[in-house]
Amino acid sequence: MIEFRRISYDAVQVGEQFTSNDLVVKPEDLDTFAYAVDDHHPWYFEDSPFGGPIVHPTLLANQALMMRHNKFVVDAGLHAAMQFEFIEPIRVGMRVRTRGKVVDKYEKRGRHYMVTEFVTTEEDTGQILLRGQFTQMFFPD
Repeated sequence: MIEFRRISYDAVQVGEQFTSNDLVVKPEDLDTFAYAVDDHHPWYFEDSPFGGPIVHPTLLANQALMMRHNKFVVDAGLHAAMQFEFIEPIRVGMRVRTRGKVVDKYEKRGRHYMVTEFVTTEEDTGQILLRGQFTQMFFPD
């Protein structure tokens, strides 16, 4: 059984690894995301230069953020920075998973931050779809 500790600056260690749940990208995920961000570009619903429709590249951003929830109780925090590198198009029907590691934590102006690097892959092939990094500020207790 996994014990979930509350995430905090002291609880998280540099080198700590996270893994998301797997996700099968479904057509309704695409529709919901397009509606949420008001982006109905034809590449997402028709043909694209990549050979058929593709998924909005930032659809999986939440998967990277949610992987911490598999180890910790995560209260609200402030996302100070987020960077993406889109490697391959994401398509409906792919089974994807994100893996990440805490690469830094620091204090700046009395606030605590952690930096996590992540890679999202297609589970069936291991192909890297995207990679990136996010920095989260912990709210003080």
